[in-house]
Formats: sequence, C-alpha cells, structure tokens
Amino acid sequence: MPDKILKIIPTHQNYLKIRKSGSRPCVGRYLIFFVLVFLLFPVISLAAVDSDNDGLSDDEEMNIYHTDFQNPDTDGDGFLDGEEIKNNYSPLVSGKKLIEADADKDGLPDRLEINLGADSTNPDTDGDGFFDGLEVKKGFDPTSPNTQKLSKRVEVDLKNQRLIYYLGDKKVDEFKISSGLPKTPTPKGAFTVLQKKPVVNYSGRGYNYPNTKWNLMFKRGPGYNFYIHGAYWHNDFGRPKSHGCVNVSYSDMPFLYEWADKDTKISIY
Repeated sequence: MPDKILKIIPTHQNYLKIRKSGSRPCVGRYLIFFVLVFLLFPVISLAAVDSDNDGLSDDEEMNIYHTDFQNPDTDGDGFLDGEEIKNNYSPLVSGKKLIEADADKDGLPDRLEINLGADSTNPDTDGDGFFDGLEVKKGFDPTSPNTQKLSKRVEVDLKNQRLIYYLGDKKVDEFKISSGLPKTPTPKGAFTVLQKKPVVNYSGRGYNYPNTKWNLMFKRGPGYNFYIHGAYWHNDFGRPKSHGCVNVSYSDMPFLYEWADKDTKISIY
C-alpha cells in the first residue's frame, strides 16, 4: 500500500493537496514546518491587523498606546487615533498634545509613558505602590518593582539641535532645542546641574526676557551664567537662536526641570 504524504501548493489560498507517492514521507520536516507556522502566525497577525482601521495596529493599541483597538477614536474628539499619534496629540485625552496629557493622572506625561514603556492608563504600571511620575522623578524605573536607583543624564546635540535625557539606559524624552548663535555659542563639554532656579530674568544688549521659567544652570561665566531653560519668546526650535543658553519650549521644559537633580550630568557636544 503506497504511503500518503502532504505537499504544500504555493498559491495564495495556501491549501493542502494530498498526493499518493511511492516514496516515504519526511515526517520530521513537515512537523517542524507546521509547528513554526502555528507559533508565528498569531504574532504576525496581531502586528498587522488594524481592527478599527484607525491607522494603528491592534498590537500598538493594546501594548504601546493603550487605546481601544475596537474604537477608531478612543477619546471621541473626532480624530482617528492614528492621526492623533502622527501629529503628537493624545488619543486618550481630547485636545491635548502627548507631552501635555496625563491620562492616568500619575504625574508622568503620556509621551514619556510611551517612551519608557509604561502604561498611560495605569498610574502604577509596575504595581509597587508608587505612581509612575514619582518613580521617574526619583530615579526609578516605573515598569519594574526593582528598587535599584538609576543614573540620570542629559545630552545636548548642537549639530542636530536636540536634547535627550535618560534614566539609566532608557530614554525619557527627546525634543528640539535652540542653542547659541555663532557669535554667542553654547559651550561644549561635560557639565552638571549647578543650580535650579524656578524663575530668571534674562536681559542684555538688544534683549529682555523677564520671568523666564524652569532654569537649570550648568556653567558660570564672567558676569553671566549658562542655563538650559524654557523660552516663551519664540517657537523656532531646531535652529540656533540664543545668546549661549539652551532654549527649550514651555511644553517640554517643565518635566525636565522637575526631573533633573543638582549634580545631574549634562553632556553638550
């Protein structure tokens, strides 16, 4: 009696055809193939499926943005979740940008929750009894109950006009800045936060910016000091604009100011 083997037909239906053959089947090879198919298929499918056609895959909605994968407009503001993410708006809080929104009211902006892998709908992602925002500010990972304190550091990339700050190896946030103009360059090197000042009045020849919020001093100079600080007088971040300080938008600066400690390392290159 001839043996029966299975032969895979390479069509888009991927159906099976049973063919009689006098040769013996390679059972092990086919068994391994089918095991791999059944193991991999759910993962591939979840990453590719967008059940509500909002521009985000079901996997992204469930595991990254924590939106409703069966509702294309989770916050009901008239915009698709995918469009809101694309334009840096919160799909959970109507009318708020991701850096401004705090859906679970844990003190950690939703954009930072996404960056750190935390749950923006759960104020205590790791279930250790502390709000995510407090943990990040104090130097702990909000996604792990591990009690090890992590190092903090700030990097300023002058060439690309970007600021990035880290908690251990995890990026907390990244955004555009405005550094010093060619005639008044921002100093390069390794620094630390020397002082934190909630308000500073900046003035000099041709400029006067009173009541500037969120100021991190990193270098003292002859008659003037260098800061990373909020800037309310322009919205042209991404190109040099300042008299030597590092300008940051008023939406990006508040959490950085709260998060940074005296002696936090700053690298400017």
